[in-house]
Amino acid sequence: MITQNEPFIAIQARIEELQSTITEKEEQIKARAITLKEDLQEKLSMENIVRQHPFQAAGITFVAGLLLTKTLRAHHTPSLRVEHTQHPAPSHHLSEQSKTAFSSIGFEVLRSMKDIGVTYLQRYLEKKIKQ
Repeated sequence: MITQNEPFIAIQARIEELQSTITEKEEQIKARAITLKEDLQEKLSMENIVRQHPFQAAGITFVAGLLLTKTLRAHHTPSLRVEHTQHPAPSHHLSEQSKTAFSSIGFEVLRSMKDIGVTYLQRYLEKKIKQ
């Protein structure tokens, strides 16, 4: 003889079973997402891209350096002419000092980029020669 509670107990057991299945699937999805994220970070890291394509990276760095230098010199040269031909107002002089400071920072960034590119290229060539 079936009691009235037996169908409810079966339904309750099925609900618990489904909840545990959902929890397991959720954990599997999270693990896959973490793995995918790590793989993407590894493949898209700048260091790996430079290692895989050293000559293209060096070329891009060189072109970026040229463009940055050309841009900074274009802004830097007229400010020198203005300083020599006129006596700028003190507030204008501060703006000229900030332009000079930005130019200096730009040249340091350019040198750093060049050094990094050359270092990666040297390491790449050394590894290829050793193999």
